[in-house]
Amino acid sequence: MKAKDFMITDVIAASEQDTVKQVLETFVDRRISGMPILDRDRRIVGVVSDGDILRGIQPKDTVVFNYLLTVSFKAEKIDKIVDELKDHPVLNLAKRRGIVTVHEEDEMEEVVNILAKHRFKKIPVLNDQKQVVGVISRGDVLRTIHSNLLNAL
Repeated sequence: MKAKDFMITDVIAASEQDTVKQVLETFVDRRISGMPILDRDRRIVGVVSDGDILRGIQPKDTVVFNYLLTVSFKAEKIDKIVDELKDHPVLNLAKRRGIVTVHEEDEMEEVVNILAKHRFKKIPVLNDQKQVVGVISRGDVLRTIHSNLLNAL
């Protein structure tokens, strides 16, 4: 069985120009936790997850060093960080290098190996033109195993 046989083709994706606020709205409205970021030609330029957003808004510790003691405190409040970050391009928070993908012709075993090895929740599926044509989640794999393999036994 090939990736194209069990991938989801209705890909929810962000564009290069989308802001952090727009992506957060999509996460909440569509009840998803991550998505690829695509250019105009549907080529992947990044991947953003809820964890990337949380790391972006996490208050940073400020450390003051002195000869006698070290003091650490939260320098910013989350509401201030969110206000400053909301209109920034989401690409600034996204993973942009080392993005792992599969090809639509890859065998299911390869997809399972990648999902297990990297502990990804989802993985983008590309065609020969390197365009995103689908996405496969761990749930998609488990549903396919259940419906096709377990029922055949």
